[in-house]
Amino acid sequence: MSDNKPETNRYSRLAVSAIVLTFVLGATLAPRLTAGMDYGPSPMQNPVIFNPTVNPVTTPPIVVPTDVQPNLNAFQTGANLPMVNYDFGAIALNGIMRLPDSAFPQESALTGPTNGITVKFKPGSEYKMEGDYIVVLKKGEILVSVKKPSRLAMIKTPYGNISVAADGDVLCKFENGTLRVTNLDGGGQTIKAQLNQGPFAGASDPTVTIAAGFEMVGADHKLTRADMRPRDGVARRHFKILESGHLAISEISVESVMKANDVIADLRQSSTGVKERRILGDMSKMAAVLNYKNGTQGFKVEE
Repeated sequence: MSDNKPETNRYSRLAVSAIVLTFVLGATLAPRLTAGMDYGPSPMQNPVIFNPTVNPVTTPPIVVPTDVQPNLNAFQTGANLPMVNYDFGAIALNGIMRLPDSAFPQESALTGPTNGITVKFKPGSEYKMEGDYIVVLKKGEILVSVKKPSRLAMIKTPYGNISVAADGDVLCKFENGTLRVTNLDGGGQTIKAQLNQGPFAGASDPTVTIAAGFEMVGADHKLTRADMRPRDGVARRHFKILESGHLAISEISVESVMKANDVIADLRQSSTGVKERRILGDMSKMAAVLNYKNGTQGFKVEE
């Protein structure tokens, strides 16, 4: 029994040596188990949050006829004018662009199908149809809608003509020497005006296109706040006076027009017809698009 002790001790030492050698080799061949820099994915860092400083919003003053631009040549480039120092007059100019006189359609262009042309009027309005494509407005308010397959209609007013191309809906009002043209949903150059009569006769006869969601006002007198912001339930913002105070452009809320205008209210009562539903549907779509694109802040209804 005593002869086996040295042998046992020798085996024990060999076992201990083998275990130590295993750990040494493991540490050498598998460096990820050793102490040192972690080489895995970098830990996600907490985002740095910057709290912007919000300046108080101030309501801009209403542009009155003292802000007069002598003629329309200064905005021949039309839309996309830079907004500098909250120049809301420049924003208003996005709604109007001067065109050469040749860009306005001639009466000879009034051809094609007529079943897409619709005319609605406010009770008491004085107007008449001149053929299938032309409406002559003497007094009051009318809505003219042109839907495909029809291509073009025209409104004759005491101050000049308004053309309405396909997929356009326009309100036209003439009362007390003031002409009001509102583009409800016509994109591009769908709605054009050639003012060459009355106070606009002569060298300063502008031909313009009016953008969707904008209202052009022209008068035989210098425009006042009451002309620019009548108490008609329509929400407006961003005003600019032009043509020595006789012409102006402003942005309107199409949504508010649909709720407050008498002609459109009458259209709603007739909404069982296919034409009426299509007109109201196009207006509603444009109202939603404009609200999303331009926002609703700053619109105000005159009380």
